[in-house]
Amino acid sequence: MNVPVERLAALFGVLVALFASTAANSAPPVTEQLSAATRQLLIEEMQSLATAMGPLHTAVVVGDHGTVAEQARRIHDSFILKRKLSREQRTEITALTPSFLESDRRFHALAAGLAQAGSQRNSALQRFYFGEMSRACVSCHRDFALERFPGLRETADAGTHSH
Repeated sequence: MNVPVERLAALFGVLVALFASTAANSAPPVTEQLSAATRQLLIEEMQSLATAMGPLHTAVVVGDHGTVAEQARRIHDSFILKRKLSREQRTEITALTPSFLESDRRFHALAAGLAQAGSQRNSALQRFYFGEMSRACVSCHRDFALERFPGLRETADAGTHSH
């Protein structure tokens, strides 16, 4: 299967969320099959996403459209990993589950929508996309890394995925 580098790099934005928590694992994470080097890149990517999401939220709520467009575009483009993935790491990533890959694709599509809303100076649409991105993060953590994010267990147990 030939998957575009951009899509694989975007995948890392979601994958690294699996390593952001220090909670004890009760089950092996989805990414256990990845090499230590690939996991390290995921950690770096999550740190980049976390660094971008804070200022992005602030920009959305204060109407700083230029920052919204720039930060959302950086999230969409997956920061550093687009430049760092080796051929072997791309192969590792394609072995993950289709639903996991779809979750990642959706998250980055939402970031692209947010970037466009920022460029259009559309505050209502920015709030929508940022909220959907946040929900996508929670859903991915709950569905693929509940052992790392045990605070989401109530939501998963209740079958409540969003409002």
